[in-house]
Amino acid sequence: MKKAIWDFWAKRYHRLWVQKESLKPTREYVVDIIQQEFNFGSMSFLDIGCGPGELINLVKERIENARITGVDFSRGMLEASKKKNKEARHLLLDAENLSEIKEKYDVVACTHSFPYYRDKIKVLNEINRLVKSEGKFIIAFASANNLYDKMVMSLVKLTTGPAQYPSDEEFRDMIKGNFAVESRHIIRESFYMPTISVYVLGRI
Repeated sequence: MKKAIWDFWAKRYHRLWVQKESLKPTREYVVDIIQQEFNFGSMSFLDIGCGPGELINLVKERIENARITGVDFSRGMLEASKKKNKEARHLLLDAENLSEIKEKYDVVACTHSFPYYRDKIKVLNEINRLVKSEGKFIIAFASANNLYDKMVMSLVKLTTGPAQYPSDEEFRDMIKGNFAVESRHIIRESFYMPTISVYVLGRI
């Protein structure tokens, strides 16, 4: 059922109103982080839950010599990404099966898909293995830190399926032993938006 939902959204994703308020600003901020803070001559980049490839496309446009891999469990989303990102490598893979990937990456990104993972600790353990020792993990998601956040995200779940949106405190507890928080940024384009947290994490 979950795959069917995301296959349905694959061709409509670019028209969602949250593109302007959440998804697009998140992508732009993630790429800004990579450009401004990390000086990679030739960067290897992994996008987990890449969806229709919007972040991959932005990385491709703004970062030279990036070697890009996108992962998603939705065939529809992956096919949409392949059409606009022919140079990138694409893997049809559930985030909980990341053990199938053997390479390590300078930057691993996961934007807005984390709340939908069933075994979040398992996914974080695998991501730790995939990030190079001096690499970074950049993760962004709607973070339920207050009653308003929880109310808004309960409505979102009606269109996307089951999800659990960690608070900042819950997320920091999840990453213990794997990552240290180097920075946290809140994206809020409009006052009515829930908390969108973007973390830059370094391996422990």
